[in-house]
Amino acid sequence: MSSADFEIAFADGGKTRVFIGPLAELPALCGEVGLKGTPGLICDSRLLDLHRPALRELESLGPPIARTVLETKKSLAEVDTMCEALAARGVGRDGFVVALGGGVLTDLAGLAAALYLRGVPWVSAPTTLLAQVDAGLGGKTGANLRAGKNLVGAFHQPRLVVCDPALLATLPVRERWSGLAEIVKCALIAPAQDAGGEPFLDRCERDLEKAASGDLDALAPLIEASVRIKARIVAADEREGGQRAFLNFGHTVGHALEAATQYARFTHGEAVALGLRGALFLSHARGLLPPQDAARALALVLRLRVEPDRRLERDQLTATMEAMARDKKALAGQVRFVLLEGLGKPKLHQVEPALCAQAIAASLS
Repeated sequence: MSSADFEIAFADGGKTRVFIGPLAELPALCGEVGLKGTPGLICDSRLLDLHRPALRELESLGPPIARTVLETKKSLAEVDTMCEALAARGVGRDGFVVALGGGVLTDLAGLAAALYLRGVPWVSAPTTLLAQVDAGLGGKTGANLRAGKNLVGAFHQPRLVVCDPALLATLPVRERWSGLAEIVKCALIAPAQDAGGEPFLDRCERDLEKAASGDLDALAPLIEASVRIKARIVAADEREGGQRAFLNFGHTVGHALEAATQYARFTHGEAVALGLRGALFLSHARGLLPPQDAARALALVLRLRVEPDRRLERDQLTATMEAMARDKKALAGQVRFVLLEGLGKPKLHQVEPALCAQAIAASLS
């Protein structure tokens, strides 16, 4: 498996270096991007047993601040705990934070880095497929409120992102499918030429089940293509004033389903996989997506495995509608969806409540 190393440049002059390759390179890369003060390594405690040999390469960063963080604990209380630990470690203004874990941990540790000492640099080292292609890159840090997902947060770009696909070998297959939902999302919103060589959507259609099985020869190219697509979008629109919103394709229903089920029923990727169904339904119902494209996209989305029974009780369906209405992207009683006007042609649309309800039904059918 070859490595990839490239840089994202932002309009304000900031930069993020992205390295896809061995985790062992992380300490040296920190030095190369100018991070030389006292580090605070925040690590998912489950990784300490799973990846001890790889983590020994990070001993120069000091003992990890071990946290077990689940979606149900993605709160400001956990951010407070992380900040207290950084202070106890003696991380100063010349120091930095390293977040080593899945999407929940990288979101929270990134937010802690944004708030601690009014902002210190940080490094994202995502260790799940979902985090490597989504939360680990882009600087959207956040925590949940009872009212909804990621309703508090900050834009705080990591100085460095290190994605090691080899770490994914220990992932449960359900977690690989969860990450593949975000990869499929990228393939549906990105022009074919973004991936270079073989069209990205074609590669997803061909290698989806191989990637889910953990075959790195199939998985690593999908990771790199997804990361490059997200990097291009984020570089052009760092604070989601326009095209960055396209990365929310499938997330409007997905986030609402997560909130309505208290983040305990679906993984984030499973919720997105269901949300993609709803977004494709709306794209077709509004006459935006040609029937041939709609059939092709839906056929791929339906291959994404969702483990739990998708049926929801009436009160959960009501809660899903209420969560969509509270969505930070809602406007004037309508909900903003990313819909497709063709494969690789996303566009924002305001959707009235009656059609929102139909989209939820389509997601769960």
